[in-house]
Amino acid sequence: MRANVTVGRAREGSRDAAPLGRRNGMYAHATSTVLNAPAAERADYLRKVATWTFGGLAITGVTGVASALLVAPAVFRMGTIAVLVLVYGSFFFSQTIARRMVYGDSKVAGFVLGTVAQGLALGFLLLVTVAMGGVADGLGVIVQCMALTTATALGMLMYVWTTRSEFSMLRAGLSVLFLPMLALMALQLVFPLGGALGLLVSAVFVLVSAGALLYSLNQVVHTMDTSMEMEGGFEITIAIVVLFWNLLTLLNRLRR
Repeated sequence: MRANVTVGRAREGSRDAAPLGRRNGMYAHATSTVLNAPAAERADYLRKVATWTFGGLAITGVTGVASALLVAPAVFRMGTIAVLVLVYGSFFFSQTIARRMVYGDSKVAGFVLGTVAQGLALGFLLLVTVAMGGVADGLGVIVQCMALTTATALGMLMYVWTTRSEFSMLRAGLSVLFLPMLALMALQLVFPLGGALGLLVSAVFVLVSAGALLYSLNQVVHTMDTSMEMEGGFEITIAIVVLFWNLLTLLNRLRR
């Protein structure tokens, strides 16, 4: 569930190169980046990105609820290894295979399958949240986390809308921290760190995932090609779900 730094990496090929877009499933010189596009084209692109993002979050949410009700209980009964295999497998699929499909020729299939995989993994955390303090308390925490995630995403969107920055240092930090974070996110689901150390790790993960969302929003709003609305929606969806996961984990720790 990694907020993508692929767009930024693709742009590093040449200091003088034009912003990059997509050609035959690979990165190539863009014909119209968001910043250089006419106002009407830019507005149409952003509307489509928002539509794909809302659709992706809806798919992830519905799948997450179904997973919490039907899949996660059965897998938990199968043991720790089964949980790790399914959650890590979902992470791997959405971050690699589905992302390649979205940036390739099977865009819609990759988008749907990637967001379903996200929801499948998320269902395990939703189940843990409800099991900790009962249905009413658990649902209250989930709603609180949704509100915090939405407020954070909207605040970051307003920031990147009014500020132009490369976030090069942020990109470098994400490249180092994101994969270890993803690994520990799944591991902590079955082997949670306790005490102050666990709280500190969860807080750091929230900051890292917030930085990843900020970077993804900046890339989508400022540097992507205007033909990449589905790719933009996919990246923002992934980033929001990762932030939601880490915020919910932190809130669960605060309840203990």
